[in-house]
Amino acid sequence: MDGAAIAAPFGARVVIEGLRARDWASLTLTGTRHELDVRLDGVGAAAALAALGESLAHETITIAGQILAEALVEPGTADDEGVAMTICALVIND
Repeated sequence: MDGAAIAAPFGARVVIEGLRARDWASLTLTGTRHELDVRLDGVGAAAALAALGESLAHETITIAGQILAEALVEPGTADDEGVAMTICALVIND
């Protein structure tokens, strides 16, 4: 899935504002927790967000040697210039 290609027809652009990763472990598993701060800018940001959400709902995400255990979107701010969110994912080592 190419988020920029999905957003472009709506007059929006995808801006990556930050990326954080930290080690994660339970009693039996190890992995990494990722947080990606994303902003959709432009007049069509809300429509682009809806299209991205629809696309992600049907997307299969594979990562060699790892398992995507959890993924969620934390809503951020929304204003006349765009919408912001944080995409959080927990990836477990296979």
